[in-house]
Amino acid sequence: MADEGSSEQVMVILDRALVFLSRAEVVEQLVVLLLVLVVSRVMSRALWWTIDLGRNRLPSSARLSLCLETGVSARLLGLVRAGSAPTIGIVLATATKRELEAAGRVTGLLEELIGVFVVLLAGEIVMTGLTGGLDPAEGRRHRRRFFKPLIAIIVGLMILDHVADLGRLAAAPVFEAFGSPLSVGALFVATLGIWFWTDAINLMNTVVVDFVSKHTSFNDGSAEATLLLVRYGLIMMGITYGVGQLQLDASTVAAITGGLSVGVGFGMREVLGNFISGSFLLFERSLRPGDIVEMDEQIGTVERLTVRSTTIRTIDNEEIVVPNQRFFTESFKTFTGTDEKVRFNVAVMANCENDVEHVRGVLHRVASSHPEILDDPGPDAWVEDRFGNNMVSYRLNMWSASPLAVPRLRSDVVRRIWIAFKDAGIALVFPDMQVHFNASAEANASAPQSNSQDLQVSRVPN
Repeated sequence: MADEGSSEQVMVILDRALVFLSRAEVVEQLVVLLLVLVVSRVMSRALWWTIDLGRNRLPSSARLSLCLETGVSARLLGLVRAGSAPTIGIVLATATKRELEAAGRVTGLLEELIGVFVVLLAGEIVMTGLTGGLDPAEGRRHRRRFFKPLIAIIVGLMILDHVADLGRLAAAPVFEAFGSPLSVGALFVATLGIWFWTDAINLMNTVVVDFVSKHTSFNDGSAEATLLLVRYGLIMMGITYGVGQLQLDASTVAAITGGLSVGVGFGMREVLGNFISGSFLLFERSLRPGDIVEMDEQIGTVERLTVRSTTIRTIDNEEIVVPNQRFFTESFKTFTGTDEKVRFNVAVMANCENDVEHVRGVLHRVASSHPEILDDPGPDAWVEDRFGNNMVSYRLNMWSASPLAVPRLRSDVVRRIWIAFKDAGIALVFPDMQVHFNASAEANASAPQSNSQDLQVSRVPN
């Protein structure tokens, strides 16, 4: 029965399409429609090519005075650029429609074309408004994955509405599953509908995070962690609604899923464990995007926290993907849990003939003069509780506002200490090498040809 209903609806669509295409006035409108689409696109590109060429020829001061480079004007310019092709198409389609009507020709398809251009214009306005402040690559990705397919489906449904009854087509059964007939509309919602819903949520999440980071004082990591939970909740709601549209028999589905749950549970236990661990990490706020952590003796920034794993970007621009269970079940070091300030130190060995207070004062001045070393808490130079041969060991403790800057700051401080000690006449201590030669009489007696000697090397401080 489902096959007969589906076949009947398909035959109706094909019959109406063949009738439409066999009419001369329809063919004429299709040709005009194609010409309007091509001309509007070419005119839009030619217009903006000319504008860009003229702007590039202007001096920088003139471009700046026109306010075309940054800020709100740049976004408005992008909006006008995106809507130029649909606007030109509306004008051309309307003018062509009037000319054909004056000649007594049929213009039904041209009216639809005007509606298509209106949809394109509205979509360009909305999409440009949402993605105008994003990174250009991110904006292009959302256009390619969400906007263009959505517009194509909307235009296709508008055209299909003239060929067949969309209501009857959506209700037409395709096949049976679990004892329930599945209609075209239910399959559409459960597949493409869920896909577009997920992409729309991801787009809104990106836009909101970008807005929060640029225009509010909220912590970026906290906002992104909260939105991550909201995003997963909305995605689950969409999947539940889409699957519910299939109207599958509950008892049959429960019997089948019950049998599969054991096998799937064993196979997916790691994935489920990572998902649950990630959810607890977000709820407890023990790990958020933007946190600086140390994992496997590498310091990096948490970039993404997904259902399965956490992505950390190290100071060497390497990405480390860590399963969420490691953060949940193992200890890890975080530098941004409650306070981002971190203390680090530099060890120095100076000759014992130098005045201890003089050395401490020089070390303190070196650290205090560095613009990125914090004054509160301030630097402090300690004399360590150990002495060597002709040396005193010092440790300079300093504070930094950014844990990622510590390696660079340590290098800067060491270089400045070297210069300051040289200017102050403070002698540093370096290990000396002593070489001992031990001739072996037995080895010389047994092998007189080989003039062998044992070499013994040791390092001692001067």
